[in-house]
Amino acid sequence: MIRNSQLEGFDIPRTNANLKARLFADDTTTFLAEGDDFAILQVILDTWCRAAKAKFNISKTEIIPIGTKEFRKTVIETYQVHGTWNNCPRNVHVADEGEPVRILGGFFGNGLEQGTIWSPKLAKLEESLQRWRMVNPTLEGRKHVLQMMAGGMTQYLTDVQRMPKDVTKRLIRIIRNFLWNDRVHCPTRPKLARSGPSSLNTYLP
Repeated sequence: MIRNSQLEGFDIPRTNANLKARLFADDTTTFLAEGDDFAILQVILDTWCRAAKAKFNISKTEIIPIGTKEFRKTVIETYQVHGTWNNCPRNVHVADEGEPVRILGGFFGNGLEQGTIWSPKLAKLEESLQRWRMVNPTLEGRKHVLQMMAGGMTQYLTDVQRMPKDVTKRLIRIIRNFLWNDRVHCPTRPKLARSGPSSLNTYLP
């Protein structure tokens, strides 16, 4: 219904149809041109809700202004003063410049810095690892904790957002500090073979 409606959406070069909506499970992202009337979209949403016996949660709606910096500023400031803009929903959240909006685990917005996106994730990881330190896990246990926590908490975001080099360095430092219990130098221990010269086992992350 959205794609067949009068909504113009985004005209993407070298594509057969304008971009109007992307849907996944219960998450809906719509793309409206400056001249599109939100009331048309609202009628479609209301129709779908009646058919599916669902409820459209306006409080979770977020708007990301797209266009020139001057246009985005106008939309943001108009919403701040009047609580709406061009017949759009009243009092919904409008993302400011540099403010990330989460969509299906990825973060989108204007003028985003990757550090802003990754810092909360790394802080949460460090907090989790700090709790694990309290049970004094063995070296083998620390390895499993890192695979479970560091790997599990960063893999998806890396897939959808990528990981900048400075974030990679911070993550490596967090992993190293936890694995080696904040030791400056990685500890090694000799292991004597039953015959022949001794060999050296070095534990690496």
